[in-house]
Amino acid sequence: MLQRKDLEALHPTTLAVLCGKLAEVSHDQEAVTKARELKQEWSLLQTPPSSSYREEKAKDAKRWENRQRMIDFLDGRDEVEFYPKQ
Repeated sequence: MLQRKDLEALHPTTLAVLCGKLAEVSHDQEAVTKARELKQEWSLLQTPPSSSYREEKAKDAKRWENRQRMIDFLDGRDEVEFYPKQ
């Protein structure tokens, strides 16, 4: 089961990968839709750096907000595991 403290230590790209894995294995259509949405949003936020400090700061805020939503969504889920089971 994914725990918040472990999720918070992961890079946002890893969180997006976990969302993608969850979308592939979940039987809950609402969870599948949300997982795909979060992964897609993360992908769209991956753009080259802007020369404008204001634009870059706004993009960073969106990335941080998306990261928090991915953590909230994945917290406590047992459909996917990040670390191989022993």
